[in-house]
Amino acid sequence: MQFLDYVHACCLIGVALYVWQREPARLLLTPLTLLGFFVLYGVGTIIYFADGDAVQEVRDTVSLCLILMWFCLIIGIELARASFSRLANVSAYNVRSWSQTPLRDDGANNQLLAATGIVVALFMLAMFVGMGKLGQIATFFALDSTREKQNFRFELGGQGGYLYQMLVVCIAPFLSFLLLVKGLVTRSRYVFITGAVLAVVLFAAKVGTFQKIIWVVYVLQLVILFQVSKRLEIGLGRILLLLVVLLGGAVGAALVALPDLQVGDVSEWLAYRIFEVNDEVVYQTFYVYPDHLPHTWGMNIGLIHSIFGSGELTSSYVRVANFFGAENATFDAFYIADAWVDFSYAGVIVMSLLVGFVVKAVDIYATSLGKSPIAVALLVSGLYGLFELMVTSAFTAFLSGGLIFIPLLVMISDGLVTDITRGRAQWQR
Repeated sequence: MQFLDYVHACCLIGVALYVWQREPARLLLTPLTLLGFFVLYGVGTIIYFADGDAVQEVRDTVSLCLILMWFCLIIGIELARASFSRLANVSAYNVRSWSQTPLRDDGANNQLLAATGIVVALFMLAMFVGMGKLGQIATFFALDSTREKQNFRFELGGQGGYLYQMLVVCIAPFLSFLLLVKGLVTRSRYVFITGAVLAVVLFAAKVGTFQKIIWVVYVLQLVILFQVSKRLEIGLGRILLLLVVLLGGAVGAALVALPDLQVGDVSEWLAYRIFEVNDEVVYQTFYVYPDHLPHTWGMNIGLIHSIFGSGELTSSYVRVANFFGAENATFDAFYIADAWVDFSYAGVIVMSLLVGFVVKAVDIYATSLGKSPIAVALLVSGLYGLFELMVTSAFTAFLSGGLIFIPLLVMISDGLVTDITRGRAQWQR
């Protein structure tokens, strides 16, 4: 171990103490973010560098950025707590009493919500059938080469356009969670059935992206959905259940997507894919930028590139893959890698502050609503955003992953419904 590895290890001890005292392990976004990063990019990185053959300068840069990340994440979390102090107090009370508080909902807007769910389900089903996804899935399963499946996924996985992809990734999942919980708590059969139908259509659409893990994450979210509707604390039984779901789904996804993989090698491949490859891709990104390719200074961000850039955007993860001779592959990297590509150390610092602030702000907003279907759905839908943070840029997690987009959508929708209801009441007078 090098000097910075010991400093990083000391940071991890501090993070563990912070989680213990300030953000106990619960099914909330903030502690799950810290714990997930701790395992994959804390302990995992130290182990990776202990066994790997890394260029010393690049290794030191990665370690230093991770150290900066931990400090900035915690500062961002505390800034959110201080910025929304009144709501934070309400949130803290609701979190403490969550297990003893019954899930409540007055059934308001059930018909509107169910109608929305039906429209979304029908639109997604029409797109699914229109693109021939059922036949594509059958073809994908029939392919017996990993390379063929990789090319198939690369060519057809992103079909449907931006709206359809946004529905598949974050909007429809949130709506399905809300419908399912609302249907259960209000004992409204048509609301629950609408949620179940939407969930089935959505699951098929996620399989139709041909990505190995996206449908597994959705199944995991459904399991967590009913856990959060009861209590937030994480016990041994819950951990084992979630691990069984995650590992079972990951094994199934690996055997389907990688037909060349032998059954006996699945456990070794999963250990590599879940732990080692994440740190390997971060290291490779830091290896390429800026020594072989210059920092992009924002041109790696789609919105900025569309305004100020020229030509077609080639994302950094594609450039890194091409650099290492893995064409048509995508080297998805932890969010600090994308921040580094764009803005060097400043990017890592600013994005880590923002990530800490956002995950805590979403926690505060959701739990301040009380133990309600909307709060449960917000928390569970945010888990996909956390997954995105671990494998792609923070901007993607905030928008496409729904970490910021879904809470903003809820606030806007709630305001519109309130205005319509108030206007109707005044008209009836």
